[in-house]
Amino acid sequence: MALDFIKKGNILQALSIREFRKLWIGQVVSQVGDGLATLAFIILINKYTNSSPLAIAGITIALALPTLLFGLFSGVYVDRWNRKTVLIVSDTVRGLLLLIPLLVHDSSHIWIFYVVAFFQSVVGTFFEPAKNAIIPLIVDQDRLMAANAFSQTTKLLAQVVGTALAGVLVGLAGSGWPAFVIDAASFFVSVIFCSLLIIPKAKMAEKGKGIRFVFRQLGEGMSFVRNSRTLLSVVITNTFTMLGLGAVIVLIIPFLTKDLGVNTTWIGIIQSLEVVGMILGAVLVTALAAKIRAQWIMMAGVLGMGIFIALGERTSQLSTLIYIIMGVGISLTAAQAAAATLMQKLVPNEKRGRASSAMATVNSIANIVSMATAGILGSLLGIRYVFFLAGLIIVIAAIVGIYLMAGEPNPTPVQED
Repeated sequence: MALDFIKKGNILQALSIREFRKLWIGQVVSQVGDGLATLAFIILINKYTNSSPLAIAGITIALALPTLLFGLFSGVYVDRWNRKTVLIVSDTVRGLLLLIPLLVHDSSHIWIFYVVAFFQSVVGTFFEPAKNAIIPLIVDQDRLMAANAFSQTTKLLAQVVGTALAGVLVGLAGSGWPAFVIDAASFFVSVIFCSLLIIPKAKMAEKGKGIRFVFRQLGEGMSFVRNSRTLLSVVITNTFTMLGLGAVIVLIIPFLTKDLGVNTTWIGIIQSLEVVGMILGAVLVTALAAKIRAQWIMMAGVLGMGIFIALGERTSQLSTLIYIIMGVGISLTAAQAAAATLMQKLVPNEKRGRASSAMATVNSIANIVSMATAGILGSLLGIRYVFFLAGLIIVIAAIVGIYLMAGEPNPTPVQED
C-alpha cells in the first residue's frame, strides 16, 4: 500500500517524457539565472542610491508593470503565433537584454536597470503563456498534474538557489557582472533546449489584422472562461488567494523580527522550509491526482492555505510558525498545480494563451493591490490581524469556489485536434 502511494506520488514521473524534460531543463537553468539577476538589481540599486526604499521599490514596479499593461494582449498573439518560436525568440531577447546592465558602473546610469527589468518582463509576458499552452501538448493528461507540480516546485527552488548565489557573487566581485552574465547565459541554454522541442501540431487561433480583431479574440478568450463555472471559479479563487497571500509576503519579515523577535538569519531558513513544504505538496498532489478531481484538490489547497495563514494570528513561537509555513507550502503547491492543470485540460489549444494570460494578469493586479495596502493595514490593525484577515479572505474564496464548481462537478477535458 505504501509502495503504491509512493509510486503514484512520484513527481519525477513527468521527467520520463522526453519533450517535457527538454523544456524543464532549459527552464530550471534560466530560473536560477533569474534569481541571480533580480537580487543583483536590488543589491546594486541599494548600493548606488544609499539604500533608497523608493529606488528599490522602482525595480519591483518595473518587473510587475508589464503584466498589467500587456499581459492580456500577449495571450492573443501567443494563440496565433508558433509557440516554439515564441519560446526561442523570448529567451534570446531576454539573454541579450541581460548583457546591457554590464554598462552600469555608477549611479548616473542606474536608469538602465529599470529599462532592462521592464523590457525583460515585457518579453516574459509572451513566454509564460506560450510555455503553459505547450505543456498539455507534450504531456499526457494522466501526468499533467505531476508535470505542473514538479515545474512549480523546482521554479521556486531554482529562484532560491539563484538569490543565494547572487549575494555571494555580487559580494565577491563587488559588482553585478557575474550575475548578469550567468543569467544571460542561462537564457541561451534555454534557447538550445527549446529549439530541440518537438511539439505536436494543434489548432491555433485565427490570424487577422487590426486592433478590432485583437480585441475580438481577447473577448472570445474571456467569454470562454466566463461561460465555464469551473474555469470561472479557478480565476475568482486565484484572484482572492493572491489578494490574501500578497499581504503575507510583505509582512512576514517584520512579523519575524518584531513580533517574534527572531534573528534575520531565520528568514532564509523560513524560505527553505516553504520549499520543503512545496516538495511535500507536490508528492501529495501527484499521488491524489489519480483518485481526486483536480478542482477539489485545488479547493482543498486554497482552504488549507487560508486556515494556515489565519493561524498566524495566534502564533507566538517560532516552532509553531515553522509548521504553518510548511503547511502553506503544501497547500500552495496543491492549489497552483491543480489550477494550472484545470486551465490546460479545459481550455482548447487555440484559446489557451489568452486564458493563461488573463489569469496571470488578474493575479498580478490582486497581488499588487494586496502588497500595496499590507503596510497600511499592518500599521492600523497590527500584523497579526492582517494575517487573520488574509486567511479569512482565502477561506471565503475557497468556499465560493466550491459553490461554483459544485454546479459543474465533472467538466469534460478538451480533445486536441
